[in-house]
Amino acid sequence: MILAAGETPEFLGPVVALVCVAGLIGALFVRLRVVPIVGFLLAGVVIGPHQLGLVAEESYVETAAEIGVMLLLFTIGIEFSLERLAQIKRFVLVGGGVQVSLTTAAVTGLLLAFGQDWRIGVFTGFLAALSSTAIVLKVVAAKGATAQPVGQTTVGALIFQDLAIIVMVMLIPLLAGSEGDAGPLSIVRALGTAALVLTGVIVVARKLMPPLLERVARLCSPEIFLLTIIAIALGVAYLTSLAGISEALGAFLAGMVLSESRHSAHALSEIMPLQMLFSAVFFVSIGMLLDVRLLLDLWWLVLLLAAAVVAVKLVTGYVAMAVLRVGMPTAVASSFLLAQIGEFSFVLQQAGAQSGISPAGMELRATSCSSPSPSSS
Repeated sequence: MILAAGETPEFLGPVVALVCVAGLIGALFVRLRVVPIVGFLLAGVVIGPHQLGLVAEESYVETAAEIGVMLLLFTIGIEFSLERLAQIKRFVLVGGGVQVSLTTAAVTGLLLAFGQDWRIGVFTGFLAALSSTAIVLKVVAAKGATAQPVGQTTVGALIFQDLAIIVMVMLIPLLAGSEGDAGPLSIVRALGTAALVLTGVIVVARKLMPPLLERVARLCSPEIFLLTIIAIALGVAYLTSLAGISEALGAFLAGMVLSESRHSAHALSEIMPLQMLFSAVFFVSIGMLLDVRLLLDLWWLVLLLAAAVVAVKLVTGYVAMAVLRVGMPTAVASSFLLAQIGEFSFVLQQAGAQSGISPAGMELRATSCSSPSPSSS
């Protein structure tokens, strides 16, 4: 629809505010020699609906943020080939498996000590076990450590976490006590479907992607080449999401498959500007979730929970890396990179809320900023 003269599109103001504030604060943090991610997160806090309200509706940036995550992992996947993944399979299966299992067990044990039900403990452990794939990979890539031991061990753990999300989502109805929604057979069936889809994506794409990209490159059209790259990234992400697998993991797999082509470096250079833009939007959207007033009211609880999560994940992350015998410096660095909660924990929390289960048996009252109150699940 063509707008009348003088009529401003509704979305334009929030978009301008997001880009300008993110650019200004990001530039300031670059001058301070701090990673721009911190600036983007702070920009989201400033313009979000809970503070200045320059972007009152988070829905304006949610879609762009999701695309940003997929493009970020797609570019990391291009730099992280299937051969390199095979080389770190021990880091994925052993390191990631130990880290997720130990974190879940530790959190469950702590909550059991405080009188919570074991189901709530396991659910909370799931939330705490996940780390931010987008943020960690961005930091690792910015430091040029993707191919270094600390990068390989950390990425291995993150890949296992993304795969574990599939099982976690399926187990939530069981933990909430609604076995009829997801029985053991349905879980096995869903896992089998996911495994088949992953295998199909890797096998078929590895056969089709290189010759397809070769034909597109021969057209000598930058526009068609870029559109093809984006179609591959988002298309594979969509196919994997249909099987209940994280679309971000699907984009990562698409990048790894594309890395088999001799045009992978060209593809990376073409998509990098878009990846930077959408990734910035993603980090801004995470910052928009923070309500400073609620934080000030519950600062003691936030600090306590944050300290507990960091402490638990530092210990479990270090133990997981120590099992791999990668050396103390690498184990310590990886444990610090993994010592936070990821964006997919929000997805799990929402799934738990729909099933009637809440983290640590607590939920915030929507009508006030009072302290959390226990809720039975």
